[in-house]
Amino acid sequence: MPLDINKARGWARISHQEDDPAIQIAWEAAVRELEERTGWCVDPVTRTQYVPVEPNNEELLVLADRQPITAATVTVDAVVTSLTLHTINGLQYFAMPAGTEYPIVVTLTAGSNTLNPLLEMALLQRVTHHVASRGDDTVTLSSGYWDRISAMMGKGIG
Repeated sequence: MPLDINKARGWARISHQEDDPAIQIAWEAAVRELEERTGWCVDPVTRTQYVPVEPNNEELLVLADRQPITAATVTVDAVVTSLTLHTINGLQYFAMPAGTEYPIVVTLTAGSNTLNPLLEMALLQRVTHHVASRGDDTVTLSSGYWDRISAMMGKGIG
């Protein structure tokens, strides 16, 4: 989801356009931090995930390192196979085909053009925090809100 600079300015209560470059940099930092801390992708991307051994569950489900995923595929001997996706407690898994030889690399398409409103609010708050902590404002915002949201949306809720 690309940054809506007017929305970010409004959220941060900035009435001028002089901080737009700082807001853009802060947005990119917040998006990167969210992906690194939680695996949640804001913009659609393709990433790979290494699966070293066969999953130890009956359905052969593997938790996706990136969330939310829209497609998962494996390529063996130049044949691309789509994997079945499952959502359990808000987290997405992909099912490995029976008889797969491990280790294997899975290609995940993750992210969405629509963003969970809770994550959008958390990102806007984090952008405001980054912009406010540059040193020219008198009060910086607490990052506890961001920590709680990223922990809740992370790999394994809670």
